[in-house]
Amino acid sequence: MLSVNDAAEFMLENGGYFTAKKLAKHFDVSTRRASSWLGVIKSDVKYRTTNWGESVKLLGIGSRTICISQLQNNALMFKRPSLMA
Repeated sequence: MLSVNDAAEFMLENGGYFTAKKLAKHFDVSTRRASSWLGVIKSDVKYRTTNWGESVKLLGIGSRTICISQLQNNALMFKRPSLMA
């Protein structure tokens, strides 16, 4: 089941500004659900964000500013094979 953390990781990995409509389209969920994810991301102190109109950009999760997959690639020193994903 998808969660706020999944949306946050996706936003951090792509680094752009996102609206509820963009998240809903990517995760194939309702706009209402994606909007609630964005609400949590904007209000929770764990997530650092910046807003531009209705769009939200995730700058970091806690003290981390890069996504988990990038951290894994750095630890392995190569791109993680798809079989391990």
